Parts: sequence; structure tokens; C-alpha cells
Amino acid sequence: MQHTRKQTPAYRIWVESRPTHQGKGRNAYYSAVQRAAQEEIASPITARDIELEIAYSTRTSQATRLDADNVNKPALDALKGIAYRDSQVRSVRFTVFDRSLAASVDGRVEYLARLFYSPHDHVVLIMIYSDSRLAELGGETELSRRRYQEWQREFDKVVGSMRNETG
Repeated sequence: MQHTRKQTPAYRIWVESRPTHQGKGRNAYYSAVQRAAQEEIASPITARDIELEIAYSTRTSQATRLDADNVNKPALDALKGIAYRDSQVRSVRFTVFDRSLAASVDGRVEYLARLFYSPHDHVVLIMIYSDSRLAELGGETELSRRRYQEWQREFDKVVGSMRNETG
């Protein structure tokens, strides 16, 4: 069962750090999530329509990778106070991608390349859905337009650097 909501996330947060829920790594992961969230989110969402999708991509063996609940909980805790206040998340979906196995993903996936081609062993993508925040950001069309412009600038930068290298 799933709530009805727009399919455009209000925020996409990328974390290239090993998720962990205990020990020294816990604080490093919390900090990485918080830094990445603060770059994207100006103020916490106050509405109660928050849903998250978390995708974890790793190259590490199944024996050393974390279970879904051990990635979800620290990410959710780290986002409190930055993305939302408390007790507002009504749904969380989670997916693990093992980069050593063939994978198939449906839907609009242009922005997912980083999950599969990052040089980092661990990549976490946190997508935050909130129809109320999406409206505050200008709606689906406006947010998609801004994201496309940002993607185009980054693409042009990469192509420019490749041209400079080949010269």
C-alpha cells in the first residue's frame, strides 16, 4: 500500500560514504548525510506528507554490506532537523544495488548513473517526496526544468574538460 503523491522528489541527496549505524563510522556517516542535505535543503519541511526512497549502491561483498534497516535508520536520524522536524515521515522505501550483479531499473533514470558508475564503494541516494514542499519549490515542471539546467551545466563542464584533455 502506498500514499498517492507526485512522482517528482522535492530533494535528491547524494552521499558517497559507507552507511553505518554504530561505532566511529556512525558519526562520519551522520555528518556526510547532514552536509549533503544542508546543501540541498534551505529549511525543514513542516508538512506531514513526507515520504523517502533510499537507494544504496555498493561494490562490497554481501557479507560486509549493511541490511536495509541499518542504512535507513541512521539516514532518517541524520535528516531530523534539516529535512524535517520529527514524526513526519509516513513512508520509506529502500533498495540495495550490488554493482557486481546485473541490474535493471525502470522509469526515468538519467540521474541514477552516479549509483552505478561512482568511483566510491558506497553511494546512497535519498529522495525526499513532499507534495507541499514541491509546490513551494515551484511545482514539478519548474523543479524538473531547474534540475535539467543543472545537469546540462555539469555535462557541458565534463565535455569541456574532456576536450581540453584531448586538445
